[in-house]
Amino acid sequence: MVILMRIDERMLHGQVALTWVNDVHPDAILIANDEAARNEMSKLALKVAKPADVKLAIKSIKEGAALLNNPKAKNIRIFVIVRTIADALRLVKLTQEIHDVNIGGVRKTEGGKSIANGVYLTQEDIENLKDLRKHVNSLEFRMVPSQAKIDYEKILE
Repeated sequence: MVILMRIDERMLHGQVALTWVNDVHPDAILIANDEAARNEMSKLALKVAKPADVKLAIKSIKEGAALLNNPKAKNIRIFVIVRTIADALRLVKLTQEIHDVNIGGVRKTEGGKSIANGVYLTQEDIENLKDLRKHVNSLEFRMVPSQAKIDYEKILE
C-alpha cells in the first residue's frame, strides 16, 4: 500500500531519509524515475542515502507501476518518490494505488515561478498538477513534515 508519494528533484537525500521516513514509517521506498533506473551511479548514490531499516527499489515509471499493482504490495507500506511532476502524473495514470501526493522540491527552471517554499512551477507543471489532482485524494506542498500543509486548492485554483 502506498502511504505517500513525494515529488522531489533530489529524490532520496538526507531530508527525505530522516524526516519523511520517520514521519511516514515505510517498510520500503520506491524511487520511480526512468533515468535513475538505468544509471548505475544514480542507483549507487540512492542506495547510500537509504535508511538502514527500509528496503529500496529503484524502477522506471512502468516498472514502478507494475510493482505497485502487484497484489503482494498491498501488505507493504511503500513511500514512493519521483523526480518530477511529469513522472508523478505518468505513474498515477498507470496505477490506482497512489492517493496522497506531497510536492517538496521542484527546482527553478526557465519560466518557473515560486509558488511555495522550494517549489517553482512552469505552466506545463501547473497543467500536469491539474491533471494529477483528478487522480488522487490529496495534493499538498511542504518541504518537511513539521511544516503546515499547503493544499493544492489554496495555491493553484
